[in-house]
Amino acid sequence: MEKIKVAVIGAGGKMGTRTSRNLAKMTDKYDLMLVENAPKGIESIHERGLEVTPIEDALARAEVVVFAVPDTLIKKLSAIYVPQLRPGTGFLILDPAAAVAKELSLRDDCTFGVAHPCHPSFLLDQDTPEARADRFGGDGGKQDIVMSKICGDDAVFAKMKETAHDMYAAHKAYVMTSEQIAFLEPTLVELLGATCLYAMAETVDEAEKRGIEREAAVSFLVGHIYNLTCNFLGYIPGKPPVSDACKVAIGLGNRLVLRENWKQIWQDEVLHKVINTMLHPDNPQI
Repeated sequence: MEKIKVAVIGAGGKMGTRTSRNLAKMTDKYDLMLVENAPKGIESIHERGLEVTPIEDALARAEVVVFAVPDTLIKKLSAIYVPQLRPGTGFLILDPAAAVAKELSLRDDCTFGVAHPCHPSFLLDQDTPEARADRFGGDGGKQDIVMSKICGDDAVFAKMKETAHDMYAAHKAYVMTSEQIAFLEPTLVELLGATCLYAMAETVDEAEKRGIEREAAVSFLVGHIYNLTCNFLGYIPGKPPVSDACKVAIGLGNRLVLRENWKQIWQDEVLHKVINTMLHPDNPQI
């Protein structure tokens, strides 16, 4: 079988390291080229026993390019590198924000896509203690991924999907639109999920100030998050309802914790304002 030629741009950074680590192990399947220009990133690649490929050589050969650069740099850097792609190349970004904000440079003769990890879920059984300790995924822990074809050829996207599946060591890949991925992140997991979870972590600090042992507060909180998540999402057989007191508390929480109009985060207009503000925090839109 002919190897798939993959170039990872930004291979010495945080996401570049994660996305190239598994591909580097699959030497029978991938001809991997690691591109990096930051001295610390180059040093990191060398410490892994790998070599750096010049960007010109990598783009001249690559069938699939993994663009592992920060979201805030995609507009600037894609304008530089996309014109250098070979016709027919698959160009994979790791977050949908730049695509939804139309800051990603495109070409009619190339295929563009998004691939983003879900991270290991506590609803997925893990096979080993090491896998259970993998909080980010791709390093033993089972995880799913979400993908989108922004534009281009289905056959090329199939090769991009295969590459993404291997680089994230994915359990399952869900394909949807880029805007749907954006509603998952930032809307679902950052604007709402991360905000609520950060507030929970702050509340553990408040519990500790009141003399509650920190480990007890964490155990109580995380256990209830697991139980309530399974309950509300229908993963407990019989779908038993929460207690009447809990329902009352949820109603109070909607008044005391959440804003009454918080569901506006699911409006298209709000999504685009949030993404533009995240990409350009110096010019907030919301």
